[in-house]
Amino acid sequence: MKKPFILGIIGGFLGLATALFVILSASSNEMILSGVQAALFSSLGLMGAAIAKKETKFAGYMLITSAVFITLTVPIANTLNFLYLYLPTVACLGAAGTLCFMEPETGADEIEDL
Repeated sequence: MKKPFILGIIGGFLGLATALFVILSASSNEMILSGVQAALFSSLGLMGAAIAKKETKFAGYMLITSAVFITLTVPIANTLNFLYLYLPTVACLGAAGTLCFMEPETGADEIEDL
């Protein structure tokens, strides 16, 4: 369960750093909006990584949702060049979410044994 946590933290902080870079170098309001939305979804990814040990499936949904919506914020800025900036973030968050679904759940097995 350590891999989704580490990948989620890396992806979340990469997303926040990239969003801050986009906001500070923005030349239009659409670029600022795209950066703010990416920062919000990156923080959602950080929250998903934080609960990856306790709520594995829910954390997986949070991580994959944040990766998808960060990808969807790029067309708001009317340029696809930002997709290259956010690509490491989306890859880390998507991989962390996928790993959450691949981990076996131990809680359900303990309940059935009782």
